[in-house]
Amino acid sequence: MTNQPASRPAYEIPASLGEAADAALNADRTASEQLGRAMLVATAAAVRDILTGDQPGAPFDAVAVELIEGMDADLFPTGRYWTAAGQERTFTEAVGLNEAGNGIHGMSEWTTYLNDTTRDVWYDLCTELDDHGSRPAYRLDLIAAARMLDEPAPAERPLSAMVDATVCANDQDRYPAKVDPADQRDGCVKPWFDLGTVRLIAEDTQADAERFGHGSIDTVHVLDGIVDGTAHAVVLVVSWMYLGGERREKATEILQPNAVGRYAVGGHDWGWYALDDDLKPQIPFTP
Repeated sequence: MTNQPASRPAYEIPASLGEAADAALNADRTASEQLGRAMLVATAAAVRDILTGDQPGAPFDAVAVELIEGMDADLFPTGRYWTAAGQERTFTEAVGLNEAGNGIHGMSEWTTYLNDTTRDVWYDLCTELDDHGSRPAYRLDLIAAARMLDEPAPAERPLSAMVDATVCANDQDRYPAKVDPADQRDGCVKPWFDLGTVRLIAEDTQADAERFGHGSIDTVHVLDGIVDGTAHAVVLVVSWMYLGGERREKATEILQPNAVGRYAVGGHDWGWYALDDDLKPQIPFTP
């Protein structure tokens, strides 16, 4: 049996496919971001309701709550939380076993939407904790979560809000950066570096990894290439400690520059702190 060539295409692709796909992807990203922000606020509200017995105006003292990552990367509450005074408590201690169990069950309906799809929204509000029963665990900042529908997303912060600062994360290496004083976590800043400084950070982190071992140092890499006559740089961060475990898919991250070409290397997670004029730590940072 011989194959006969087709006399005409079996179907045609609309010329508008590219525009339609871009519009759909942009709408999907916007929807995911809004979903994540709304679920963060709902999570903060759920903690309030558990501790106040559904009396929104009643006082309560929770400022952070523990969430663990399930098998499908959804987050779930454990009932552990922290007060403004730094005390670690549980819902059971605060409201009793039955109320705590019911509250955690209801709260899980919201936190399950905090997953890989919305990670770009919730991750920056979290501090990683030691694994909880072999599952990744996080401390969610409830104060920041409660503001998520009122504040602009980090990418929308006006560039004019940035100020010059010298930052450090290891008591040794210092770098110039732009910092938004309003964007701090526990006194640590989120610096934005120009590409030249990113190259210096890349050299220093790779040298530290060679000296102390890759298992204890995240390394930065700048990959250069030319496409259609235009030079491009790709900034890559490798978390070597994740490569051999369950979190190996998070071992590499490509950083995207902001509107003026600066990169937030390490974000809040590296514990960057600003230095004063005497090159001493300024925590919290006040310009």
